[in-house]
Amino acid sequence: MKDDRLRQPLKADYAEALGRATFCFAICEWNVVWACERMSPGSLRKIVADELTAGKIAKRFLDLVRNLPKSIQRQELADAAQEFNRLVEIRNSIVHGKPCTGPNGEARLSDKQVFESSDLESAADTFSACGIEMNRLLHGFLATYASGGSCQE
Repeated sequence: MKDDRLRQPLKADYAEALGRATFCFAICEWNVVWACERMSPGSLRKIVADELTAGKIAKRFLDLVRNLPKSIQRQELADAAQEFNRLVEIRNSIVHGKPCTGPNGEARLSDKQVFESSDLESAADTFSACGIEMNRLLHGFLATYASGGSCQE
């Protein structure tokens, strides 16, 4: 029914931190998806059609980067791919977390830890940093690579 969501014991600041973390991860993930498309045209269609999970997208990205010729840019992409792969685990811990009552008596999500607002904000910052780096690579090196450019040593 209308407004039933308001019956849940969730404070606005926690909901905002959770939403921001989720949104920041989505931006990062889609930068990775577009990077896959630039390295291997048709990847976007396959990722969407097969409804690949973030973990499977990370694996595809790692594999595509591994197949690039050695270069400084490939190393930058490899570093970003490893970071994204690590962040998938953090995102999964948050999004698949179990509702609980935190030490402060308020509703929280938990997995291996109880996620406080500060944890969610930190995750959002980390997701954003990776997304920003992916955006730089996507619109820099990968834009050139997709148009037939080459890697530079």
